[in-house]
Amino acid sequence: MLRGMARKRNWSRAHAARLLWRAGFGGTPKEIDYWARRGKRETIDWLIRGGRGPHGAKRMVGHAPRVGTTLDPFNEWGHDQLWWLDKMVRSQRPLVEKMTLFWHDHFATRDADTPLMLAQNNKLRKGALGSFPSLLTAVTLDPAMQEFLSLVNSNKRAPNENYARELLELFTLGAGNGYTETDVREAARALTGFRGTASNGKPLTVYFDATRWDAGNKTLLGKTGAWGYKDVLRIAVASPKHGPFLVEKLWSYFIPEPLSSATRKRLARVYVKSGHKIAPVVREILEHPALYSHLEDPRMVKWPVVHIAGTLRSAGKGIDTDAWTWISAEMGQQLFNPPSVAGWDTGTAWMSTATMRARFLCASYLVSKPPLKVTKNSIPTSWSSSKHIAKARSATGSPWTSDATDRELKRMAKEFLSAGRGRGDKLQPWQAEITQSALRHLLLAGPDASLH
Repeated sequence: MLRGMARKRNWSRAHAARLLWRAGFGGTPKEIDYWARRGKRETIDWLIRGGRGPHGAKRMVGHAPRVGTTLDPFNEWGHDQLWWLDKMVRSQRPLVEKMTLFWHDHFATRDADTPLMLAQNNKLRKGALGSFPSLLTAVTLDPAMQEFLSLVNSNKRAPNENYARELLELFTLGAGNGYTETDVREAARALTGFRGTASNGKPLTVYFDATRWDAGNKTLLGKTGAWGYKDVLRIAVASPKHGPFLVEKLWSYFIPEPLSSATRKRLARVYVKSGHKIAPVVREILEHPALYSHLEDPRMVKWPVVHIAGTLRSAGKGIDTDAWTWISAEMGQQLFNPPSVAGWDTGTAWMSTATMRARFLCASYLVSKPPLKVTKNSIPTSWSSSKHIAKARSATGSPWTSDATDRELKRMAKEFLSAGRGRGDKLQPWQAEITQSALRHLLLAGPDASLH
C-alpha cells in the first residue's frame, strides 16, 4: 500500500501529459486527468495493450472534411493523409498510431499507387508493436516497397542492389555498421526472383518465381549458403549490430537525450531475449526516467503531423477541412510522401523560417473555425485579463506553457484590453473578442506549442 502511494506521488498530471504526447498525440484535459489518477503503470499498460480509455473504445470512421463529403482515401487527392490524420486524432490506440508513423519513417516508401501505400500502412499498423522479423518480412514482400526500391523484377542475370543496400543500411544495421559492399551484392543476389503483375487498372501484385532466383552460394555477413530472401532477413536480424541499432532509433523517437551505452546494452538484451519483439523495448523506454526529464522545459520538437493531430485531439476538434494536407506539407511533412528512403530529418530540422510560418498558419486555421473560433458577442466584456487567459487555455486543451510565455500572455491580455481606452471608457465587445482570439492563437502558435 505504501509503495503504491509512493508511486502515485511520483506521478503527476505533467507526467501523464508528457507520456500521452511522446507515446501518442497528446490528450484532452479530461484524458490527462484520467491517466494522472491511474498512475504510470496503468497508463503504459493501456498504451501497450489497448483496452478502454476514459471515453471507451471508438469506432474509427472518416470525418467529413467538408459538409456533404466523406473521406475517400483511394480516389480523392489528399484524403489518404486526412484518413490517417483522423486516426491519429481519434484513436484509442494512440501508441499504435505513433508507432505506425515510426515505421512509415523507418521503412520510408513513396511514389507508389495510393491503394498500395494504404495497404502498406495497414501492414505497419498491424505489426507496429509485434515481432520485428515478421514486420520486416511483410515489408520486404510489400508491393509498394518492392516497386519503390526496384526489388520486383530483380533477377539472377542482373540483381538490383537498391533494396539490399537499404535493408542493411537503413532497416537493420545502420550505415557502415558491420557490413561491406560485398555483403550488399551478395544480399542482392539472394533477393532475386520476385516478379510483379499489374493489369486492368488493378494495383501491382508480387509473386516469387524460382526460375529467376540466383540459387548459387552467397556469403553474407560471414555466413555462406544458397541463401534466399528469408535467409537474408534472418542473417541481418541475427547480427550483433542489429539490436543496438534498432533500440537506439526507437529511443530517439521517444526521447531527445542521448542514449547511454549501458542503457543501449540493456535495451538490446531485452529486445533479443523477447525474440526481437518491439513492445517490450518500447515499454522499457516509456518507463525510463529520461522520458520524464525537463517537464518544465521540454526539448523534443513535435513532428508536423504530431503537432496537427495533437492540437486537434487536445482541443476536441476533428478533421473538418482538407487544408490540413497542404498545411502539413508546408510544415515539412506530407504523409505517404517522405523525401527519400531515409525518411524525414527530425528535431530542429523541423524549425525553419518557412515551416514555423506554416505552424502559425495552422493555428490561424484552428482559431478561425468552431469550436475554437470566437463568435460575435460571445465573450463578456467583464472578463479580467486572468479570466481571459484561463478561458483561452481551457478552449485550446490546457497546453503547457513556459514561465516566459505565461508572462507574455499576461502582458498581451492587459494591453489588448486597455488599448484605445481612456479612463472610465467601457470595453467594447470586439475588444474582448479579439483579446480572446489572440490569446488562443498564441497558445497554439507560440514556441512552446512546438515542443513536448
